[in-house]
Amino acid sequence: MFTLHPAASEALADLLGRIARVAHRHPAVADRLLESLSVNAFTAGDIAVGVDALYARFGLLEPRGRALELLPALEQAGALAAAGHFPVQAARVCEALGRIAYQQGEYQLASEQWSRALDLSEVSAHLQTGVAARIGLGQIHYAQADWARGLRQMRDAGEHLAGTDDSYLSAKLALNIGVGSFETDDLPAAERHFSHGLAAARRGAHRVFEAEAHWHLARAALARQRMDWAVADCRLALDIAARDGYPWLEAAASRTWTEIALARGDNAGAVRSTRHGLALAQRIQARAQARQAHLQLAELLQAEGDAPAALDHLWQHLALQSEIERLSLPARATLAAPPAEEAGAPASPEELLLHLCGQRQRLAAAPPPEALAELKSASARILGLANVIRWPLGHGGLNAGDHPRYVDLLTRHGAPLALPDAALHPCHAELAGLAGAAEARIEVPLYDGAQLAGALWLVDARATRAWTRQELLIASQLALLFEAQGA
Repeated sequence: MFTLHPAASEALADLLGRIARVAHRHPAVADRLLESLSVNAFTAGDIAVGVDALYARFGLLEPRGRALELLPALEQAGALAAAGHFPVQAARVCEALGRIAYQQGEYQLASEQWSRALDLSEVSAHLQTGVAARIGLGQIHYAQADWARGLRQMRDAGEHLAGTDDSYLSAKLALNIGVGSFETDDLPAAERHFSHGLAAARRGAHRVFEAEAHWHLARAALARQRMDWAVADCRLALDIAARDGYPWLEAAASRTWTEIALARGDNAGAVRSTRHGLALAQRIQARAQARQAHLQLAELLQAEGDAPAALDHLWQHLALQSEIERLSLPARATLAAPPAEEAGAPASPEELLLHLCGQRQRLAAAPPPEALAELKSASARILGLANVIRWPLGHGGLNAGDHPRYVDLLTRHGAPLALPDAALHPCHAELAGLAGAAEARIEVPLYDGAQLAGALWLVDARATRAWTRQELLIASQLALLFEAQGA
């Protein structure tokens, strides 16, 4: 289970640790304890404890194929965390919802949830959820066969995790880096990372990652044509997964066992293994796994001369592939380009930003109030904003007397902060009286040389908005333009 750092309280952290030890031998008992703890906390109005207990329960049930049972509770918990101004707990809910969506092949939804978890983890300086979200975003690239980009995302997660002692995330990250290395044909690096993942899993007694490490090592052994190693590791993975009840992992290892059976000339065994994996994938609604199993069965049955059955599985493979592609389409464009007002006028946000950057010399010569007004108007158009506010540091703006935590946050973070939900700002109470504080926004520190000079707020019309990485990059460029004007 995922050890929560920090939990809502030290007492809760201690209790969750004891329940985690129970879970190793009696997962059903641990499940009942966590359910009771979460329900009682929500009933008593202790939202942070309730969400943390629910997230711990998700960590117990998800590898056992039961995450969907918690979907309504997680969605409700996310709303309660937002209403109660608990950004860490809200980030945990988003991370969990991202994993549920990913398992079902809903990659666009998973990406949105993990991006939101990352934003919330950064504004609340919460390392664990940020690393978990980065790993998830890397897995989205993997799912789209963009192995190189996914591997870069995983290594970025590794840089953030460096120096921390978290066996769960260390195991998860090592295995994912190993996958990226394997798929980019760096077999020695893949085996090294799979071994690191196995060691971290054993150190923290994370049985699902131990089984997954053996599965990946079996795949690497097959690539080296070491059948003896492949058989031993794949059997270990299947034994742990079946004994401890990890259906996703058992389905994945079954695909590899099919390859082993085929290499041995055991076609009947290959078909049995693939059918078993398909049944497991369908049970937990893992679309991508079911799609792979249908394709594998189509090929096996075709080789046996059973063309009608092979065709049926091929159609099911294609239907699932089409469904996954449909679910992976963005719900909206990354940035909605405003319509061109005249022929040849810049229309896309990038073109508008480039056009604005070309006006720097003219803006520098304009009276400061006019330059500031034009920058605000252009920024609002580029990002589709309701308001752009420049808060100076000092009298009439932000100051250490009225906004000590916020000034400290800007000083420490020094980078754009994406607020997908205004209620989840870690300095919510401190900023409540300021214009724009009730809306979703991007906040960018402004500097005069090396000194903090204020903040630029790029404010949406709504209380919530899912900001994209592209919008954060554009916000950084806009802030540079404001700084160049001394604004």
